[in-house]
Amino acid sequence: VGRLLIIANDVVAKRMAGPGIRCFELGRELAKAGHQVTLVGVGATDLASDSLKIVPRLSHADLDRLARGQDAILLEGIALVRYPSLRSVPVPLIVDLYDPFPLALLEQEAHRPVAQQERESLEVRKVLRELLRGGDFFLCASEVQRDLWTGALLEAGRITPRTWAQDSSLRQLIDVVPFGLPGNRPEAGTVRRQLPVGNLDPNDVVLLWGGGIYNWFDPLTLIRAVGRAVEEDPRIKLIFMSTDHPNTSIPERMWMPARARQLSDELGLTDGHVYFNHDWVAYSERSQWLLASDCGVSTHFDHAETRYAFRTRMLDYLWCGLPIICTAGDRFAQLVAERELGWVVPAEDVDALAQAVLEMAADPNRRRVISERVSQVAQDMTWERVSAPLRRFLTNPALAADQPRHAWIHRRQPSRVEMRTVEAVRLLRRAAYELGHQGPVATVRKAGRWWGQRGRRQPPAR
Repeated sequence: VGRLLIIANDVVAKRMAGPGIRCFELGRELAKAGHQVTLVGVGATDLASDSLKIVPRLSHADLDRLARGQDAILLEGIALVRYPSLRSVPVPLIVDLYDPFPLALLEQEAHRPVAQQERESLEVRKVLRELLRGGDFFLCASEVQRDLWTGALLEAGRITPRTWAQDSSLRQLIDVVPFGLPGNRPEAGTVRRQLPVGNLDPNDVVLLWGGGIYNWFDPLTLIRAVGRAVEEDPRIKLIFMSTDHPNTSIPERMWMPARARQLSDELGLTDGHVYFNHDWVAYSERSQWLLASDCGVSTHFDHAETRYAFRTRMLDYLWCGLPIICTAGDRFAQLVAERELGWVVPAEDVDALAQAVLEMAADPNRRRVISERVSQVAQDMTWERVSAPLRRFLTNPALAADQPRHAWIHRRQPSRVEMRTVEAVRLLRRAAYELGHQGPVATVRKAGRWWGQRGRRQPPAR
């Protein structure tokens, strides 16, 4: 039994996206293994769990005190920037790199002026450098990702004679922990076809886009393909499960949801064959949407982010036994093709995608056969199975063999004044960044929201 602190890089609440879900589910799995798990999210939380303790975002001083009482810390994203004192905490740091965020952010910010892109890219490289230098054990979501991050660790000076002597396979430095899925498939029961959007008829054939619409996805080709397909088969319906995001800072940077809605309107498909649900679906309610659908769909562009991404929405399709239509180019497309789990089409190919949709809609027997294959594959991807490398590390968590930071760090607990100073500097840097990117009006509004949330924070865990 050990004490584990998990620091998420996103909202951990009833309505949460991939990063929050991953931290929550890994926390629950590790709690089952006997660990005492505390999960810290971004902002407030309305989520409760019997197996782990969930707390809202903490101040630097409170987080530092909590961290020093742990046996290990698992973190993702910008946690080392948000809580810089973690760099000097004498506790093994597990860095989760399942999201290749430097590549995703390049695509996310591509519509901005080049000068802003350069500033953003510089900040992202700093964050990545801190993570690679600070971690003792690294997680990724696939072997392809492991190749990417192994190269990054080599460049960062983390693969040395000491790490090689400890384990020349480097599995003790970085290992694969994919996104997982629940162990039991949900039953359809009476929820089939009962959704807030769509006015679905029992004979309709429903395609589900089971997640957010981000700039690195390609819903536009899909909408055009559906427009062509419904000319031959008007039963076809496409539902986008969520267009908003539980993290309020995300929509400001995402232009693709508005572009997708605009295209659907222009083609006369909105609320007839294409439906947009604006609210983010609660994590515990997503099975209703999946079970009301005949096929899960995910389309993207042909760029580097695609190759290294791990599309978490695909796990939900597997969980509910949905046949899949997807774009070629990533790990899941390979799985769909190799195990015959659906249809794989070239990127931005409207004709091929429309044909795949029509084939899927025309043959319910084929859908049933594919669904059985999907359910078989899902059995190998449960959270219990995929978390095995992390559980092994936590049986005896240790600092990395090459890690020099623990030889020279000043291990006394920083004073309250020092922690307040660090927090003040961070806030000033954030304010300067927001002024440069968003302007004074948006910055003042964000500051007001932050101050209001600060006053409502719960007392820190002890």
